[in-house]
Amino acid sequence: MKKAIALLSVFALLAIAGGAANGRQAVSTASDSAEVNYHSAMQLLSAGNYEDAINLLRIATSLKPDYLDAWAELGSVLTKIKDFRGGIDAYGKALALAPGTVSYISAIASNYLFLESWDKAEEYYTELTDMDSLSYDGHVHLGFISQKKDDPDRAIEHYEKALASHPNDAETLERLASLYESRGKDEKRMEYLREAVAAAPDNYRLKMQLGTAYRQKKDFASAAPLFEDLVKSFPEEPAYHESLGLVLSQMPGRKAEAPAELEKTLELKGSDPNVSGILARVYNELKQYDEAIAAAKTGLDAQAGQEALLYYEYGFALSKLKRYDEAIAMFEKVVATKDERWSDTANKEIARQERLKKIGDSKKQR
Repeated sequence: MKKAIALLSVFALLAIAGGAANGRQAVSTASDSAEVNYHSAMQLLSAGNYEDAINLLRIATSLKPDYLDAWAELGSVLTKIKDFRGGIDAYGKALALAPGTVSYISAIASNYLFLESWDKAEEYYTELTDMDSLSYDGHVHLGFISQKKDDPDRAIEHYEKALASHPNDAETLERLASLYESRGKDEKRMEYLREAVAAAPDNYRLKMQLGTAYRQKKDFASAAPLFEDLVKSFPEEPAYHESLGLVLSQMPGRKAEAPAELEKTLELKGSDPNVSGILARVYNELKQYDEAIAAAKTGLDAQAGQEALLYYEYGFALSKLKRYDEAIAMFEKVVATKDERWSDTANKEIARQERLKKIGDSKKQR
């Protein structure tokens, strides 16, 4: 292959120089040879042959040390093959020949980022913001570096400056939302999440984040349309049906729509005792007790946890159907799980079932 490179360079020279028989003067200067190697390298790059192109670019820069385009191209190719230190060196040579060139400064900084040399990357990105106080490239990466250096306040400062020139940058808006959440500033978090979704309305991940944030704040009316959009766009994704079902279950006017979404979740996802338990609870709230029992049984059959929740909802439905002995048996199983979240309530229910049973027996005797 090296022989082929040498031949390519020779043939390129001959093509430019021509033969003496044609009356042309041969090209012999180092500068012209550098040009030949550079253009040959560009042809190899267009064919995806990086290794040989790099060799020719190195020859070009050795023949002509002030060859700016060759140094810049060499930096670009070395970066592409992940030789970041080599890229820094080549771009550094280009920058020395053309001081203040933004693209070279940015490329060097980016390579230092890949090497996780945060201080050196910060040095070059700061140079960009010194040259232009609104440099998006500078501020957005200084924000990232500040996060890596565990300085959230400085990260927020840089990201907000980046937004001055790119106000619809959804990724930066999302990062700001996350940073404000870590600082306990929920209103700012929600503000930036809303702006991020507005900037990238087709970004399903951002919609999920905003919908989940609304659900956590119990703002179910705002969460529901987001999850409905996600279900419409991704009808086979169980997480979106589950989220919509959970939200609808908390909306009195739309609670009756929740079971369909939770049933769809189980259809797509397979067994999930938590979803089955919530589904049983919703059916109980809707006074559909047979359906509640079926949902609880499905969850228990999975034998994958949430027994206390499932037995409780099972028992609740049985109680409503006046099957008190069976209800007591279920609540006793809740107590047997020793789940502190449910034990006291279950014991109270056992006592209540005994009272209801006595009242029922008394009525029968009459």
